[in-house]
Amino acid sequence: MRGVVVFLLFLFALLTFALHRSVKPAQASTADLGLSKIASEIARRDVSIRCEGTSGEIIGVDGSSGRTEFFGKKPADEAFLLEGICERLHTYARLSRSMPDCSLPCDGSALETAWSLNALAHESYHLAGIRNEARTECYALQAIDFVARELGADDAQARQLSIFAFNELPERMPDAYSSPECRDGGKYDLRPNDPVWP
Repeated sequence: MRGVVVFLLFLFALLTFALHRSVKPAQASTADLGLSKIASEIARRDVSIRCEGTSGEIIGVDGSSGRTEFFGKKPADEAFLLEGICERLHTYARLSRSMPDCSLPCDGSALETAWSLNALAHESYHLAGIRNEARTECYALQAIDFVARELGADDAQARQLSIFAFNELPERMPDAYSSPECRDGGKYDLRPNDPVWP
């Protein structure tokens, strides 16, 4: 009986190791380093963004688009975004430079683009040390225009995407990601003296 238990534990350890190796994130590409620069600006420290998963996915089976590990109260130095989020951000960067006449993405991907910009901003605020999901999400929504501009959008495009995201994304988020304090002048307003919202 003891031999069977030892054998089963060995098989479990081997399976765990194999699964861990199979989901190893891809190495950062040059474009991912651009996302790391944006995240570092938001987090106000040097951090990295890594892309992982299957091409095209922007929402995982668990409903998330990214993840940031915390060690006690301290966040890790890197966050992970789904490969589809990174692809969408890279595509938006190309589109915003090549099609300056569109206020929202010309390819009809406004929702996917807003979701992706939000995912990068959201994980960046986690990297800044904010764990509360509602607060993190509110800050992320207010940073969408910044992320869009960093990816090449002009001020008008960035503003349109920010307004679009604020109108469309909160209703698609879990309850834990929303707060009545996410409003102009609310507790989570990053610029309480600025009348522009978000």
